[in-house]
Amino acid sequence: MIAHVSSWVLPITGPPIREGAVIVDQGRIARVGPGAEVLRGFTGPVEDHGNGAILPGLVNCHVHLEFSALAGTVPPQIRWEDWLDEALDGYGGLSAEEVEAGVVRGIEAVHASGAALAGEVTNTGISLPHLENSPLAYHLFYECLGFDLLEPVDLEEIFPFLGQAAAEASSPVSAGAHAPYSVSAPLFRAIGAWNQARRRPQTVHLAESRGEEEFLATGDGFFRDLLLRRGRRVGDFQPPNLAPAAYLDSLGFLHDATLAVHGVWLSLEELDRLRRTGAWLVLCPRANRYTGAGTPHVQQMLESRVNLALGTDSLAGNWDLNLFGEMLWLYRHYPAAPGELWLRLGTINGARALERSDEFGSLEPGKRAALGFVLLSGDGDFWGELFAAGAEGRFRWIS
Repeated sequence: MIAHVSSWVLPITGPPIREGAVIVDQGRIARVGPGAEVLRGFTGPVEDHGNGAILPGLVNCHVHLEFSALAGTVPPQIRWEDWLDEALDGYGGLSAEEVEAGVVRGIEAVHASGAALAGEVTNTGISLPHLENSPLAYHLFYECLGFDLLEPVDLEEIFPFLGQAAAEASSPVSAGAHAPYSVSAPLFRAIGAWNQARRRPQTVHLAESRGEEEFLATGDGFFRDLLLRRGRRVGDFQPPNLAPAAYLDSLGFLHDATLAVHGVWLSLEELDRLRRTGAWLVLCPRANRYTGAGTPHVQQMLESRVNLALGTDSLAGNWDLNLFGEMLWLYRHYPAAPGELWLRLGTINGARALERSDEFGSLEPGKRAALGFVLLSGDGDFWGELFAAGAEGRFRWIS
């Protein structure tokens, strides 16, 4: 057993603890609380980390590690459509060796910046063996695309990776849907049925760009042209004339095990639909700014009481994979919200969204001792300094 003490301990499910302590026993949290109480009678080693905060490892709910090799090659854009074209072209020019090397660097970056658990979205499965051999815990979503799949779908026949990688009942692998403009209704239903049969979470990009709503309403616009260029256009496609969340709900795809990502252009009615279905909305605000998608209406999301978590997206569409950066952006743009809210979104909320809150997301007895420490000066605004320090790389693992 070993005790970690600091000027602050942030349990997440309770208020910050001044002069706190966390006792770790064989990789699990044994006790958490004020140091004077927790250390009473304790005879094991005590590691004093000084002025700063002990906190649980973060949970990055949405990252595309396969795009890590594009870091610094796709510049920030004004129009999301331009970013997508550049990212797809850039990825198409990478060799398999470059993609794999990027995955390794991406995993290191996610973990080194404070994440203990990540929701990885992959189109190839190339990241799986690297995740299995890394200190980063994960849930992998194998992203399925197929707007032209119009018949009932045998998911494992079309996407054999799912049959191979997800054979064990406890496997942290799910089927994921890319987006309403790239996944047919039969494929959405097949993905949903496959995940529900195995009681696993699922993910989908939702309302990331305004063109998505236009396409579902009229069948026209940027995504019509994109499907034509990629040979996935269905000639007799009849648009459902539904808003994005309403469309997914009509297919039975929205429920409490669904992670809808981005949601930049969701209306109040659509946000209420997410709340009523219990679906999670994963925010990636800096990525949305980088790609030109827009700015998510976070205040409306808070007022709608939607389940919120955080992600960083990819190095093709963000400055880094540091979740503290997302928290800092939110903290600075929404100063009326309590600072601890953004930390909750990046810890316990993310763990709940990925259905791993029994192990991650807070400092509670019995959970994994994935403890991090952020050095603080103690001057000025506590939450602002915490997020800024983490975003600057002043995080280190202590257990």
